[in-house]
Amino acid sequence: MAGFLEAVVMLFPLDLGGPAHEISPREGSYRPFARVSATGERFRVRMIEGPPLLAPGDTARAVFEIESDITPIAGGSEADLIELEGRIVGAMTVVRHWHAGRPLPVTA
Repeated sequence: MAGFLEAVVMLFPLDLGGPAHEISPREGSYRPFARVSATGERFRVRMIEGPPLLAPGDTARAVFEIESDITPIAGGSEADLIELEGRIVGAMTVVRHWHAGRPLPVTA
């Protein structure tokens, strides 16, 4: 396990390419890819915490488990949310990145 990300997530509205269905963050079944805008690094995440439901067009704070080894990500970094078929369905701004219960030493 490579750690966790807390982020403000914005799902695009359906007519702008957002997800085709509502997401239940707390179920832990939504597993998109994230791509960091500054570096292009792409990795798999699993949404594990947030509001009960996120619909296309919603914005909320959420927590993601990182399922790949990645370079530490600084707070304020932007990333795209990409579903399996390669469609960008939203964006997120990283609030913090931590590993094994402790914050990572990352710089902006």
